[in-house]
Amino acid sequence: MKRGYFPKEWKIAKVIPIIKPGKEDCQDPSKYRPISLLNIGSKVLEKLLINRIIHYIHKIEYLNDSQYGFTPQKSMTDAAMVVKQFIEPELEKGKVIMASLDVKDAFDAAVCPSILKGLRDAKCPQNVYQLTQDYFRE
Repeated sequence: MKRGYFPKEWKIAKVIPIIKPGKEDCQDPSKYRPISLLNIGSKVLEKLLINRIIHYIHKIEYLNDSQYGFTPQKSMTDAAMVVKQFIEPELEKGKVIMASLDVKDAFDAAVCPSILKGLRDAKCPQNVYQLTQDYFRE
């Protein structure tokens, strides 16, 4: 494979709609979960890129310790426990006001230029950045 080229077949997914549990009799498209079947080469490359990027951003301690999403060995439960420990003393005094924000499908809305800019800003190694850039190229 020449540099900067990924076979078009690697970028084409067969999408299978799977109905969500308990919604079997529903015709509403939002009640289905799309499952994308990709070429194995594409899946291997994607996993390779993700692992290299995650390794790098953790190595340089680029993420804030309060980052829980998409972080190995951290879960929503961990985040909830940190919030509980933080507000518990004030909660006992009745002095807590809290707002929570859940950005629906935020990850799905990430666009290639923003991802590449983030990698550039983090000074990602050139080989990983270039491979990611090639991967996104149409």
